[in-house]
Amino acid sequence: MKVQFNSEIATPDDWHRVSELRIRALKDSPQWFAGSLEKEVERNEADWRSLIRAIDIVIYTYESRDVGIMSVERAEPIRGTDCWLGGCWVEPALRGRGITAMMIAKLDEICRSKSWKIQGLGVWPNNETAIRAYLSCGFEKRGEPQESRSRPGQLYQMMVRQLPE
Repeated sequence: MKVQFNSEIATPDDWHRVSELRIRALKDSPQWFAGSLEKEVERNEADWRSLIRAIDIVIYTYESRDVGIMSVERAEPIRGTDCWLGGCWVEPALRGRGITAMMIAKLDEICRSKSWKIQGLGVWPNNETAIRAYLSCGFEKRGEPQESRSRPGQLYQMMVRQLPE
């Protein structure tokens, strides 16, 4: 059953909400993120505010409660994409209820506002659920899995998508 999620782009004043969501995501699913819980809990308010100024972080709510998060930023030139999607997470009880499509629609909105045409992301190859979800939203695998810079020894699968007209 689909539910109605709301989304908003975080501002630096939302640092505490972003921090809480990111830490919840890392506690719930540490195996699916490149980030480290130990490093994230050490960030202070200034660090979180700086991060939010540097990238777009979207907070998802359901029934006035923060339940999901996603980030998108300009991609490094080595990626061969305009932007990089990351940190996608939603509370386990609300998964499978239409949030992935909503996240990608928000990604498209952000990309249009910045004239980004080629979207990219990295996903661990054994995260079959995420890969299926991204494939269903029009992403395609690009190349073979490659080594993660943030987690040496761990491979990730790059996926790309052209922003729809």
